[in-house]
Amino acid sequence: MITLIYLTLGLLTSLLFPPYFFLPLGFIIFPFLCLLLDLNRKNNINLNIFKNFSVFGFGFFISYLFWVKNPFFVFEETKNFFLVFLLLIILLSLILSLIFTIISKLGKNIPIFFLIPFMFTITEYIISIIFYGFPWFTFSLVISSNEYLLFSLKSFGTLISSYLIIQIFCLPFIFITKVNLRKEMIYFSLFIVLPLIILLILNANFKNNNLKTKTIDLEIFQLNFKNNDKSLVPEKKLNIIINNIQKSTADLLIFGENNLPYLLDNLNLKILKDSLKENQVLIIGATRFENNKYYNSLISITKSKVNYFDKKILVPFGEFLPLRDSLNFLERIVGPNNFSNGIKQRLINLPNNISFIPVICYEIVFYWKLLNKLNYNSNFIINITNDFWFGKYIGPYQHFYLTKIRAAEFNKPIIRVSNNGISAVIDNKGSIIKNTELNNTEKFKYKLYLQENINFVNLHLLLKIYFLIIFLLFTLYYLRKNVEY
Repeated sequence: MITLIYLTLGLLTSLLFPPYFFLPLGFIIFPFLCLLLDLNRKNNINLNIFKNFSVFGFGFFISYLFWVKNPFFVFEETKNFFLVFLLLIILLSLILSLIFTIISKLGKNIPIFFLIPFMFTITEYIISIIFYGFPWFTFSLVISSNEYLLFSLKSFGTLISSYLIIQIFCLPFIFITKVNLRKEMIYFSLFIVLPLIILLILNANFKNNNLKTKTIDLEIFQLNFKNNDKSLVPEKKLNIIINNIQKSTADLLIFGENNLPYLLDNLNLKILKDSLKENQVLIIGATRFENNKYYNSLISITKSKVNYFDKKILVPFGEFLPLRDSLNFLERIVGPNNFSNGIKQRLINLPNNISFIPVICYEIVFYWKLLNKLNYNSNFIINITNDFWFGKYIGPYQHFYLTKIRAAEFNKPIIRVSNNGISAVIDNKGSIIKNTELNNTEKFKYKLYLQENINFVNLHLLLKIYFLIIFLLFTLYYLRKNVEY
């Protein structure tokens, strides 16, 4: 019975995330988890904690990441490998349960109300950095549909926002149990209320500083090329691209990831350049081949100049095969050649002293790897992707909302162009200004106002230090009280 309860709680937790956003469930799920974990901890049954949270993790990840099986069904030769996605689900579940077991044992004297959010946040962080990293799982996503709550991402960043969200979900627990209520409310005030007050003050002071300085007319092309459509030959794809370019009057034309159907060379570069009007800039995804290496690239083209950015964060088992010599039986999934990591700086300059941050596909989820001293002051972000691999239901929406929270976190507009959707213009608050529908062939124009936006990333680091100090102080306090008794 208890196994079924944990499995159900895991499944229900996935409903907090896109595309569902059943947020009231959080105020039931997390107090219940607090009660269950507190009971196990009082009985000193660490094995039960590991087993139960393995089941919880499996229920959560199998529902949340069920779309991961979709890439295996794109081509006939890979369909028989679809159960491989279960290995990822099991691995993530074991990581979650191991972290919960260790932290529960080390923090056995710390109130569970504080420990549960810490456990989930540490799990989120560790999953994002171990092996090749998979920061797809973040509780910041649960507020990504609410434009009033997204200001939390702007001031706190991804990780601290995740902690705050879970801590607030746990709030009913302290009123249900009424154990150390006064002390826990003091902690809650220092850890939650005070930072929120600071956030509101900062938000009020800076909201009028976003002065519109420049504009750029852009056009987004969602071509909806099907990866497995054998009738859509490369020549036909190129003709569609050229026709769209020739008809456009925009300053900036943006296509999706790998929309160019040929390896990039001087011939197709000339064809693209000749299709452009004076002062137009074309952004398109393509595959480059240089020095016997393949690169997944974003290409910036004008009549006189070509810039490119090569993808730096590659998808394991998608764009390269780890330990290829030992795992060569998986070449049917990945293909015979690995893509290589790019080395160019993540910044592309445009005419009129305008610049943008290039981001390709799921690089957008690696929030700590995108901004640096070179590109802090860039005007906006362009994220090109192809979500055809993610299926029709859950995956594309999660990917889209992950992009949405990045706009708020970085305080920069994002122009997202997906081959099959969802493509959108997202402002620096994380609000969707204009978007396409998934799996449609669409294009639209938009006049983007460029602003001098203040960057909050350094503040995020200071807040992490503040939260860590407060958490350590309260940990020491509870450890000391336990020794006294």
